[in-house]
Amino acid sequence: MSDRSFEELGDLLALCDVKGIGAARLTALVEAFGSPGAVLAASPSELETVEGIPSAIALAIVDAGRSRTDGGRDSIMRQCERIFRTNTSVIACVDADYPPHLLETDDPPQLLFAQGDTGLLAVPGVALVGTRRPSEYGRQITEAIAATLVRHGVTVISGMARGVDSIAHTVALDRDGLTVAALGCGVDVVYPPEARNLHARIREQGLLVSEVWLGAAPDRINFPRRNRIISGLSRAVIVTEAPRASGALITADVALRQGRDVYAVPADITRREAAGANGLIADGARVVRDMDDLVISLGLGTRVPTPEGDQLGLPVSAPADLSPEERAVLDALALEPVHVDVLAVKLGRKSEELLTSLTLMEMRGLAVAHAGSRFSRATMTG
Repeated sequence: MSDRSFEELGDLLALCDVKGIGAARLTALVEAFGSPGAVLAASPSELETVEGIPSAIALAIVDAGRSRTDGGRDSIMRQCERIFRTNTSVIACVDADYPPHLLETDDPPQLLFAQGDTGLLAVPGVALVGTRRPSEYGRQITEAIAATLVRHGVTVISGMARGVDSIAHTVALDRDGLTVAALGCGVDVVYPPEARNLHARIREQGLLVSEVWLGAAPDRINFPRRNRIISGLSRAVIVTEAPRASGALITADVALRQGRDVYAVPADITRREAAGANGLIADGARVVRDMDDLVISLGLGTRVPTPEGDQLGLPVSAPADLSPEERAVLDALALEPVHVDVLAVKLGRKSEELLTSLTLMEMRGLAVAHAGSRFSRATMTG
């Protein structure tokens, strides 16, 4: 971690900077020689005695060691200074506090740069991911699931991207819950730019983590690799709403390869943003049917302990005394507001007549009126 001396940290970074040194080789070398500094001081013949270290990598390690001895590698020195200046923790795969559930994956990061409460890495959380452009339904269901996880003391893990990721983090923070953001840039870099406040809140109340060095700008190649950290830190991944080509589906695919459970929320089949989540369900992902079912499936308990008045974000059930006409209206309503004229066409009724029915349903707590003559289905409360 960051309690290494400046020199020890520099040795670690110099060794990790050698091309071809991943988590497995770093572990084997440190186990063989005792420390990164000792590895850098070893001869090529000594290095080649370690299983998995070919001559090319041995020579590259020796070159890195000579550069350290000669006072070279200014980039290493600057990185060390930045780490100490920003109070960043550096957790190597050889450290005792490296998350074991991440280490068990096929391609764990050799290093984790972290700002915040590194204790959150000790227990796997649940990842909540999805589209950068969620519908109102996607937003509501993401909020509901994040709130449920927080109520059960589960860490909410995501990637701090726009949309579903940011919603998940924000709900966790607003409810004094635990959250971890895995980034595709340096942990001291704010991305997206408008997330400056969220970035600061997670650093203070949760944890920011990345495998790329401090100061590294967002790079397209980093984000798919970031997704393996999201799933690797989690015991399950939930996709609330996502199109077919999205980072959320990459995370789900990686999660399956890592042996994690994958859940998906069914959504409107006419929406592009729902195609990916619905596709996961078709391919065998677990379906999020309601909060109680999710809680039981995750092994968190037998019911959702919902505080009085806390919105679950799930549609209200149809009362038994509804007439067939009223039931048709209720079934036509979605969590996302729809204009009364659109509903009228869908139901084959006059707008004026339908407006009266919707107003009566609003009085019964079954519908919600919005500006511009739009209505949505009410959601359940505890």
